[in-house]
Amino acid sequence: MHVPADEIRRIREALAVAAGCSISPHEFGARLGIPADSIGTIERDGASGPLAVALRYLSQGLPGFRGELTEWSYQATFHEGWPTLLMRYWWPRFTAPIARGNGPATIGFVKWIDEPGDCEAATLKAACEAFKLRMPELP
Repeated sequence: MHVPADEIRRIREALAVAAGCSISPHEFGARLGIPADSIGTIERDGASGPLAVALRYLSQGLPGFRGELTEWSYQATFHEGWPTLLMRYWWPRFTAPIARGNGPATIGFVKWIDEPGDCEAATLKAACEAFKLRMPELP
């Protein structure tokens, strides 16, 4: 597998849009564990091997790379029809159980696939609004 240089730049720019901040090539490389002296080569020649696989995985759910990927899905228990596991496929991705108790259902412990940074509260709020859930307690 090979990811061309122009697509690497598109991935970095899409990540910056999703994160709501600019990300320099060196910051992008540091997040992926790419040595600083290799960033220029990768942005010029592209990437192959494990780095290409990581970049393809990272690009899933980013603006401009989503294609037909839906934002949310949930798993329902058999017979009850109540969703028990909520998953977000767009960046920042997460999974979380949906807990029912007294009052409205709520999102349980959130397992982030991507580090949400400053987007955590807004992402969880969007999930709660989409599924009419109560907002979880944030640390």
